[in-house]
Parts: sequence; structure tokens; C-alpha cells
Amino acid sequence: MIHLFRTLPDMELICAENAEAGLELALSEQPALILMDIHLPGMNGYEALEALRNHRETAEIPVIALSSFAMADDIEKGLAAGFAEYVTKPIDIKAFISLIDKMVRRSPVK
Repeated sequence: MIHLFRTLPDMELICAENAEAGLELALSEQPALILMDIHLPGMNGYEALEALRNHRETAEIPVIALSSFAMADDIEKGLAAGFAEYVTKPIDIKAFISLIDKMVRRSPVK
């Protein structure tokens, strides 16, 4: 992701090592979009999404799930949980960049 975002000069990527640190960053930085791996150390992506939704400051930030689990049931579960999009690995870079651009433009957080 770091390498990919270096090619997107109008966007900045802020990384967190785990969900807890990511939640703190989301609260302090108020990003337009969050990319979240489902399989995080400690708190998983579903738990982190729920925590984001429970804070007024982060409740409306769109969150894109990233996962290696690509079965239809996995995708449906992610979307039903409230992820704005569910992207499976390996990532189609061109489609992913287009998705990020679209999501940032539609984000209620600027």
C-alpha cells in the first residue's frame, strides 16, 4: 500500500500497526477513507469497524475491507457488517485506485 500511495500525489496514506492504533489515528486525523485488513492482530477488522461506528467522529467515514477471503459468503458478510466495499487479494491495482478515488470524492469527511 505504501508503494501504491506514493504514486498518488494527491493522497496521503497513514498506516497503523494494529486496529487499536488505527482507531486512535482515525479519531485524531479524521481521514476521508479507511482501508482495513480484516485479519488484524488483536482486534479484527469487524471489531474495529464496530468501534469506528460507535464514535461520533468516525461513524460516517467509509471503510474498505481488504481480505484474502474471497468467497461470496465472505464478501456478503463484510458488506452486511457495514464495510463500504470489500476488496479481495490479490488486488487489481487499477480498479483499486479507481475505487479509492471514487470513495474519497463521495466521503462525508473531507
